[in-house]
Amino acid sequence: MEIRQLRRFLVLAEELHFGRAATRLHIAQPALSQELKALEKSLGLMLMDRGHNHVALTEAGHRLRAEAELIIQAHDAGQAAMDELRTAVSGKLSLGVAVGVAYPLLAELLGGLGDGGPPPDVSIKPAAARDGIQRLRDGEFDAVFIHAIPAEDKKLGCLVLEWEPMGVAVPSSSRLASLAAISPVDLSGEALIWLQRDGDPDLCDRVLRLMIDGGMDPGPQRWSPSIATTMSLVAAGLGVSFKVPHQVVPNDPAGVVWRPFAGVSLPVPTVLVWRSDDPPPLVRKLAAIARAHVAPKNTGPRHPDSRDHALGPETGGYV
Repeated sequence: MEIRQLRRFLVLAEELHFGRAATRLHIAQPALSQELKALEKSLGLMLMDRGHNHVALTEAGHRLRAEAELIIQAHDAGQAAMDELRTAVSGKLSLGVAVGVAYPLLAELLGGLGDGGPPPDVSIKPAAARDGIQRLRDGEFDAVFIHAIPAEDKKLGCLVLEWEPMGVAVPSSSRLASLAAISPVDLSGEALIWLQRDGDPDLCDRVLRLMIDGGMDPGPQRWSPSIATTMSLVAAGLGVSFKVPHQVVPNDPAGVVWRPFAGVSLPVPTVLVWRSDDPPPLVRKLAAIARAHVAPKNTGPRHPDSRDHALGPETGGYV
């Protein structure tokens, strides 16, 4: 009696029709009939009554159906556990990273994962805050780096890595570059160059709403596929772009300057989030490295919205 036979028997037990069951299983109907006969022969029991116009489970068939469901559940659970262990041993890590997360920060945290041994197999995909959290819950990601603190959830570990002030990148040749700080009103009519709105739509909406509430009359809006392209457009005098300081890395450093906001404040967090219910060893290690990164920063004044996430227990969670 094989797992494959039990799976096919369960489909047949659900359909009670050889044609429909064969279609679901993507096999020929005669092959399914032969499979059932082979299973019955191995057990020495009739599992189904086959009439001219009906198929029904026998008493033995009903009993096998119940047992087969338990056997397959146990088999699949064991397979999943072994898959998880194999992933942990092989050093694979799937990360979602929001647009604008600092590359030096990622390099520092991921660089410590090898610890003198073989480097882990790290895959990185773009992920906005809401989308990234859902894909983390669904198991697509092992951890995510995002620009928002998620709502408290005991199933999630959360670590605020740093805060950066949102400001604006402007052409160094523009009137705005002469200002020490730029108010929303100063930006009225200026073309706005956004970096991949779909990369973090919530943050884009927060910034735009903050500017409009502060008195900005928005000018035309453009979209850019990368930070480098965005800065090139700003350097060319085609508009301004809302940025945290580390993102101002133009091809021509003299072409762009960054200025803080005047009269409004929008600190942007970089947050590491992972599933705290039995995380794989590599995720635990990443969280430990991240804690070491933030530990010196916790000795000074904290941001009022930090909620001390960086001081959570080793397995994650909120405090």
